[in-house]
Amino acid sequence: MTAINPRAGLPNWKNFAPNPSCTKRMQANHEFDILGGEWCPASKQHSGSRRRNMNHIVFSPTSCWKCEDCAVSNRSICRAASQEAMQELGRLSHLREFRKGQVIVAQGDDATIVGNVVTGVVKLTKMSVSGQQQIVGLLFPSDFFGRAFSDNSRFSYEAATDVSLCCIDRQAFESFLLRFPEVKHELLLTVLDELDATREWAAMTSAHTTMERIAVFLFILSKRSAGSYCENGTKSERTVIALPVGRRDIAAYLGTTPETLSRNIQTLVRKHVIRPLDANSFELLDSAGLVDHTSESRDDLEAMLGVAPRIR
Repeated sequence: MTAINPRAGLPNWKNFAPNPSCTKRMQANHEFDILGGEWCPASKQHSGSRRRNMNHIVFSPTSCWKCEDCAVSNRSICRAASQEAMQELGRLSHLREFRKGQVIVAQGDDATIVGNVVTGVVKLTKMSVSGQQQIVGLLFPSDFFGRAFSDNSRFSYEAATDVSLCCIDRQAFESFLLRFPEVKHELLLTVLDELDATREWAAMTSAHTTMERIAVFLFILSKRSAGSYCENGTKSERTVIALPVGRRDIAAYLGTTPETLSRNIQTLVRKHVIRPLDANSFELLDSAGLVDHTSESRDDLEAMLGVAPRIR
């Protein structure tokens, strides 16, 4: 398991300025290093010849910028954390990046880390005794990965795309949950939401046609990995559906063949429900039309997302 560029791909680092409460500590401990061991506030200017790629920035796990500027903290289990709990999470956590195809945790390995997906998509796979690998789930930004309170991983976690993960040592996280029951409660609610979504998905896959299963899958992708299509330098509100894994894997996940998957996608294209942007990306033209092809209500579709909104 190899970590690549532990700070790449995060937003707004060019203008990053550390929290004033952290600045003194970082200066004293040399924890904030932008230009080869030099503490450098955002206001300091550098010539282009000296500027390094942001992938080379080094932050200490004790730096408290992470949770304050995290793009998913308001959607992950961290949303239940108090200020004290967030400070503790900032101390315990660290960001790691994995390239597409890298194994994060292998099936049967020691379960040493848990955490949240920050960017990208992680796929869960299960290897049978006969050696056949099956995708059993996909994790999107804000989803919790890993298995708390278990010594071994029953599934493999693999980077379906380039991913950034907020990682915490499993045993340290378990101790953290004992100290902060509000986060433990949020984790329980998240697990129950995922259980409900799994049951909804099982009911759907056993009783629906191939087109309906594909439409449901595309609807989930449109909600969990939504992007915006930019044209002529203007950001629009149109939704882009990006396939996070290959069509063969998607077909196996949906219980069909790659050929049937492609035919049904072409049907949706001809009906102007989606428009291909490239081999693995589609613009969603008709959201209502996609819902119609699922034969499900919007409420049932939302339940399959596995992320129920909570009022606080």
